[in-house]
Amino acid sequence: MTILKNYLLTALVLLISLVSKAQQPVSGIIYSSDGKPAGGVNLELKDLKKFTISDSAGHFEFTNIAAGSYQLVASFAGLQTKSQFVQFSVSQPAPVIITLEEDSRELQEVIVASKKTINNQPLTVGKVSIDPMDLPQSITVVGQSTIKDQQAQRLSDVVRNVNGVYLAGARASTQETFYARGYNFSSNNMFKNGSRVNTGSFPEMSSLEKVEVLKGSAAILYGNVAPGGIINMVTKQPRFTAGGEVSLRAGSYGLLKPAVDFYGPLSKKVAYRINGTYEKADSYRASVSSERFYINPSILVKFNQKTSLLLHGDYLNHGFTPDFGIGSIADTLIPNVSRSAFMGTQWQYNDVAQATASANLKHAFNDNWNLVANLSYQNYSRDYYGVERIQAKQNGDWSRPLGKINSKENYYIANVDLTGRFKTGSVNHTLLAGLDADRYNTTAYSYDIAGKIYDTFNILNPSKFIQRADIPVATALTRTTTPVTRAGFYVQDLLHLSDKLKLLAGVRWSMQQS
Repeated sequence: MTILKNYLLTALVLLISLVSKAQQPVSGIIYSSDGKPAGGVNLELKDLKKFTISDSAGHFEFTNIAAGSYQLVASFAGLQTKSQFVQFSVSQPAPVIITLEEDSRELQEVIVASKKTINNQPLTVGKVSIDPMDLPQSITVVGQSTIKDQQAQRLSDVVRNVNGVYLAGARASTQETFYARGYNFSSNNMFKNGSRVNTGSFPEMSSLEKVEVLKGSAAILYGNVAPGGIINMVTKQPRFTAGGEVSLRAGSYGLLKPAVDFYGPLSKKVAYRINGTYEKADSYRASVSSERFYINPSILVKFNQKTSLLLHGDYLNHGFTPDFGIGSIADTLIPNVSRSAFMGTQWQYNDVAQATASANLKHAFNDNWNLVANLSYQNYSRDYYGVERIQAKQNGDWSRPLGKINSKENYYIANVDLTGRFKTGSVNHTLLAGLDADRYNTTAYSYDIAGKIYDTFNILNPSKFIQRADIPVATALTRTTTPVTRAGFYVQDLLHLSDKLKLLAGVRWSMQQS
């Protein structure tokens, strides 16, 4: 009986071994007609009723597939559905290459899969094409359709769609400060296209393709960041199909906002996109107004199927009236005044100018290994002058203090990332290795008027005192230049232990000098 058991056990082990050898992954890559990898494409093995979706690099994979011939169907909105038979051999599991053509007339087939939502597609913020379900952080993506449908004017309008992230302050409506998990999202935690961006301005929402919010620690990938999370704004990209849009938004208090967005091919290998807007508005608060101009050109050069270069730039100029609201009485009471009451001076102002330029180079060595290099430059300046926060006495008298900010910043940012997929034994790996460095030069001035009283104003009875109308001369006393240099090296590996069990491990070395 013992010998029989041993024979049966040996036969069972051999059978399992043979089955495991016959079960192999089927992988490949999807391209669009312009030669770019196509992410988010639905794929189905008809015979086995198995589904998957391609990542941002166009890569897809079906696991545990026996050798044989299968019907593979690829579909995506706006592209022609393609069906082909693939012959899979255990000895030669060659990758499947599929090219989908444009089809603007009809959608031949729609496959609904749970992974198709924007919050389940690979993210720019992760620096590597990983399904968000495999990342330990909580991630939310607000797409362009939501931004457009909600007519978002400011980033706070978009962030309100994200649980756990909230607007904590606006400081006289001059900037927005966000918090998550008790931590401040300062300039260290705000990104545009993966590069840090200054938070002293209001980003233009009409230029964005999506907003990615990663909650929790992101220090391995981005270095010196607060543990609350990061916000990454992804701008609209050039397209090889011609199109465009002209819109006009009008609203209460004189809001007028025309916008344009045009894109298309310049040649078979070069595509462009340019979008811009002008915005002018008053406010429910008397004497408060805003005027801004924004333009965002970009060029995509497709050298071949493996190498591309994206050149991107934008410029924002925003001038508006700082508004600290109606203030408080004796630091405890809200004054009983009209919401249209303006407590500031008629001349106070806040002028912001911000320009960015970046170059992003992508190269695919093969279907599994990719290199991404990014260079970015940002110039930011702010000129603010006015009276500060409203803190009146019990009788409503308020001594209006002066404040002035004049700062200029220059950011230089670079990073290189190598990503790859490989296998050791039965474990699949998604590897990321990268270098990043940035240099900030900030120049700020202090003035002799800081803290000085401009005049006395009664917030309950504005006619009680005669108000000044002149603009005091502000003389610069000191100039402070603060250089900050940061650099880091990081390695991250996602181990696919099974279809449902993944392990993400990483390490980072960082340096900062100031």
